[in-house]
Amino acid sequence: MADTKQAEKEYLARTGSTEWERVKPFSRPGTDTLTESAQLLHDFSVAMLTLRPLPGDRILDLGAGGCWCSDLLGRLNRSSVAVDISVDMLNTGRSRPCGASIRAVAGDMERLPFRARTFDKAICLSAIHHVPDIPAAVGEIARVLRDDGMAFFSEPGRGHADAPVSTAAMRDFGVLEQDILIDRFVRACRDAGFGDVRIKPMSYAIPEFDLTAEQWDRWSRLARSRRPVRALGTIRRGIAELFGAAKRTTLFEETLAMSLVRLLRGAIEDHPIIVASRRDARGAARTSWLARIEVEQMPARAKAGGMLPIRVTVANAGSANWPHATVSGTGHVMLGVQLLEESGRLLGRDHHRVSLPRSAAPGDRIDLEFGCPVPVMAGRYQLKFDLVAEGVTWFEPTGSPAPSRPLMVE
Repeated sequence: MADTKQAEKEYLARTGSTEWERVKPFSRPGTDTLTESAQLLHDFSVAMLTLRPLPGDRILDLGAGGCWCSDLLGRLNRSSVAVDISVDMLNTGRSRPCGASIRAVAGDMERLPFRARTFDKAICLSAIHHVPDIPAAVGEIARVLRDDGMAFFSEPGRGHADAPVSTAAMRDFGVLEQDILIDRFVRACRDAGFGDVRIKPMSYAIPEFDLTAEQWDRWSRLARSRRPVRALGTIRRGIAELFGAAKRTTLFEETLAMSLVRLLRGAIEDHPIIVASRRDARGAARTSWLARIEVEQMPARAKAGGMLPIRVTVANAGSANWPHATVSGTGHVMLGVQLLEESGRLLGRDHHRVSLPRSAAPGDRIDLEFGCPVPVMAGRYQLKFDLVAEGVTWFEPTGSPAPSRPLMVE
């Protein structure tokens, strides 16, 4: 087993794949990596939509290789640390076009060189199947994650070790190739202390599964049907199946469901995607940007070009912490004043910003007093008050109410 680790360290030099690792997951000129590149980008997208890392999260990129995940994370304004057993791989990652900002650490996944509870999220794409002691590696990942941390794994599954590409890699380069079997891996996650382990069955784009227009119409009717009708239909189809009715008509729903189940089961076993959380995530609310805004004081009239004294109270009614500007450069929360026509049509979304004096946890209230610029043209307007997580989102489009007040400019 020790030899396979040494082989991983020497893999890049033996394979001569430096240029591919430098541009991965994209193709070098004159090469065709469409299938592999699409799979890598798919898994990365699923990881981001599952983990939903916040701008301030610390992300651990496990088995990073040429650091392509950390490169993409950096382009998405997320902070990561790439760890790999091969210094050559990490040096290649640092030589990527955008690699200067990549933080890379050489380390063995079975003994990660980090303090406990250092990271918020961990991403491991097609790497842990090379590790000799997978339970030890999973235990280390759990150790370095915070109490509410999450780890995302996408690995080759059943039959991988016996595939021609794997047997050739083990013979020619001495690396270790293993199947990641769902039952064993889930058990390793639970033994490591992950309180909630989920398999992601609907994270695949499967071109082999399709429907004709007529099948889609039947599926749509089934989705719109009500429970009593479905119950009667189940009884009718059960009788029909007993007498061998045609599967293309009466038993369409059962045939379709079984085709989908079999196809998904095969895809999941061949390429399991598993998310392990330190805490039980069942019923946990997604991070939400939600506020209660009360306009305590605002004159209804003002002179053009002057300053309008305003007093507003904001309360954090969501599940996200609100960092203020001195804490975070991206995602810090400010009060935004938008300028509207009298009819409500937007004139200026960035009319005025007000910094919060401190960060606000869910349930906190903050009082704000400030002067707001008055439009230089006379007329009837409205001022709308909303919160904005800078570089992320305004609150109103996520469902948070944003009050407006009329303003006469003289």
